[in-house]
Amino acid sequence: MRMGKVSEYAFINAKLRARIGVMQSSSLFSDMIKASTLNEAVAALKDTPYSNLVAVYAQTGDLQQVELALLEDEIKTYREVISYLKGKETGLIETLLEKVEIENIKNALRLWYSSVVRSHQITYRSSYIYKNEIVHPVDYNAIINARSYDGVREAFSDTIYDEVFSSFSLDAIKEKGLFPLEIRLDHLFFDRLFKAIDALRGEDRDVSSAIYYVDVDLKNILLFIRYTFYHHLSSDELKAVMIPYGHVYEDIMRKRVLDKRDNIDDVRAIVSRYYRSIMTDLRDIRKNDDDMTSADENANHILMIEDYLAQTRKKEFMKILSGRPFNIGIALSYFFLYKDEEKMIRSILSAKFYKWDESRIREAVL
Repeated sequence: MRMGKVSEYAFINAKLRARIGVMQSSSLFSDMIKASTLNEAVAALKDTPYSNLVAVYAQTGDLQQVELALLEDEIKTYREVISYLKGKETGLIETLLEKVEIENIKNALRLWYSSVVRSHQITYRSSYIYKNEIVHPVDYNAIINARSYDGVREAFSDTIYDEVFSSFSLDAIKEKGLFPLEIRLDHLFFDRLFKAIDALRGEDRDVSSAIYYVDVDLKNILLFIRYTFYHHLSSDELKAVMIPYGHVYEDIMRKRVLDKRDNIDDVRAIVSRYYRSIMTDLRDIRKNDDDMTSADENANHILMIEDYLAQTRKKEFMKILSGRPFNIGIALSYFFLYKDEEKMIRSILSAKFYKWDESRIREAVL
């Protein structure tokens, strides 16, 4: 690795490891869970990196405004790390920030859909959409206020999303909902993600590939289960849903598994090759979900596989933190831990809002 790159990562490593240490040693979550009210749980954020949320809640008394402030903090965090980096590594982090942008676009689209297609009142909900530029010049007000699909499409005319939105029409959305469009946005993200990874060199490329190939594999396993056992998609529909990257996808396509009428055994064999730890849950899932018992059991197995996905990702990032510090892994680990921490804060505050008791919250979030 070049000396300039070592020096750059030494600086980033020192910056981010200090923050990671605070994340891992903090008693914040325990204090929030022990709080007897929502107000006390929010107050526990005082004197932490999330202290601005205390002021937001004091001014508005609105938990959704607190969540919007969390999103603003997340965007700032990505931009700060981008400012530390140079070259093609910056492109990878910017692409990860595009994922945040895509989720914000989906939220705005759902409001438009609710208003124009479903004729629901959305005025009060539009204030909870982040409307400033994240990566690309998306006009969120234009999306929310559009009276036709042409108005929505125009909001993306000068962005990377133009081709996706130009391939849909209002009639298609009325017929099938937003799901196909949202899938296309997800696929666009993964296309850009893996191109950004391929542009890296050496350790940066190896570390990023190792993380995101596991990530996309496990997501494809979950997509296959959900849309085979619950939604019963056809072969062509399932191909359109699955993310066209990763070892699992490549094996499924190479062996033409989706073209077979009874393909679960083939998929189990492929999954077993890469992820034996989830085979018990995958083996016990049954296709006859007309039986409510089967449906409930399937849901439990899927939750176990989702938990495995989360735990596997966490192990990958922890492995990076214990290894060589001079690569992009430290930044990727930081983002993962930050999002994990942010998700925990959201979950605890939501549970306090619904007046869950302490033991129920601990069982749900810890």
